[in-house]
Amino acid sequence: MVQRGFARRALLGAALALPLGACGKDSSRQISSLFGSSSPKLLPRGDRMVRWVYNAGHETMMAPEAFALMGITNEGRDIPARQLGEDGADGRYVISLVEIRKVWEFVLHRKQGEVLVFHNCDRSFKRLASVRYPRNGRPTFIADAAFADADFQQQLAFWIDRMPGR
Repeated sequence: MVQRGFARRALLGAALALPLGACGKDSSRQISSLFGSSSPKLLPRGDRMVRWVYNAGHETMMAPEAFALMGITNEGRDIPARQLGEDGADGRYVISLVEIRKVWEFVLHRKQGEVLVFHNCDRSFKRLASVRYPRNGRPTFIADAAFADADFQQQLAFWIDRMPGR
């Protein structure tokens, strides 16, 4: 009878240990994940920026001319956007969050003298298009890529510095 009880205990112990052995290298992490995660996942910077502008920005309608030149169209109507604006040392900076093409996109813009400079970028902050829009004129593409990249980086840095939780 003593041997029989020992065999049952060994069989029960093996039955409990066998699934743990099948977990592989990350067994402790997998087991701990069953009981809840100890550290929250961090979102990429672009997703945090989308959430910030969406929650803190206000709804507005943007004139379609400059946006149409960048490829963002709403069939000729104004473009709905969520928008934040702040004053910087060298002028007013504005970031708009647009969802026309079923994806979130940013349009960064600021006023330089009598000209508005727009930059369209995706959530990974890749610049897609840049447009110059004079106060009494028509929007045109910025042909100088070096100027467009430098201005885009300056505007992007302005907003990343102000984003909460950087």
